[in-house]
Amino acid sequence: MKINSQTRTHRMLRWIRHSIALSLATLSSISMPYASTVLAIAPQEKKPTEQKIAPETLRAPIDPEHIRSNHLEAYVERALKWDKEVATLAANNATEGSEDSILFLGSSSIRLWNTIEQDITPWKPVRRGYGGSKFCDVALYTPQLIRGLKYQAAAIFVANDITGSELDKTPEEIARLAKVVINSIRSERPDAPVLLISITATPSRFKHWSRIEQANRALEKLSSEFKNVSFLETQSSYLTSEGQPKPEYFVKDMLHQNSDGYRVWGGLVRKKLDEMIGR
Repeated sequence: MKINSQTRTHRMLRWIRHSIALSLATLSSISMPYASTVLAIAPQEKKPTEQKIAPETLRAPIDPEHIRSNHLEAYVERALKWDKEVATLAANNATEGSEDSILFLGSSSIRLWNTIEQDITPWKPVRRGYGGSKFCDVALYTPQLIRGLKYQAAAIFVANDITGSELDKTPEEIARLAKVVINSIRSERPDAPVLLISITATPSRFKHWSRIEQANRALEKLSSEFKNVSFLETQSSYLTSEGQPKPEYFVKDMLHQNSDGYRVWGGLVRKKLDEMIGR
């Protein structure tokens, strides 16, 4: 007997429906432990995991009371990446510095200032700077960076809080964090003169200059709230008559200073130290 195409199609559809029903029945009879095993061996999407730093591995642990009393909780996780570098710097506190040293505290411009001794002579510098740090990082780690270190005065320069990032801080928060740094310095040396150095006008970040200027004004205002804390304005030495930053003072990245820039910076700092401390 011949089977026409319509009959063949009808039988095929019946076979498909029967197969689907059988499959569903089989799945429903699988026990939960077996189903769990199937799911367990099935490929799973891997979620990215954050690299956490275990507290017991820290070399320069931050005092919890310092964090709490200064409301620095939001900044701790970011700052932990500086742990080893801070510990390395702090390890030299007993051997570096003297009663007539000037402590320079801050970010990469301090760390990279390799000509500082001749640039600020006759003042004797001791540097505690690490690249990329922001005021929140310095605020958290100042106690470790200065504990046991001898110095007669301190200069602070941090310039990474306004870069065009969504994490940029307000001028008010920058000033609040700078105040934490000053208080930490004064807790070790109550009468030490402190110099807040203004954020430099650099070609690479000049598009954010109006906001950087606001931060500088906030730091200047902060200096007036303390006895023997001064503010050093550097703008006039780094801008042309047209109000643009001078590229000849910077290395290729147009952010960090070259030897000429440091020479100018050193002259400004030296003059201010002469005014603050005298000779």
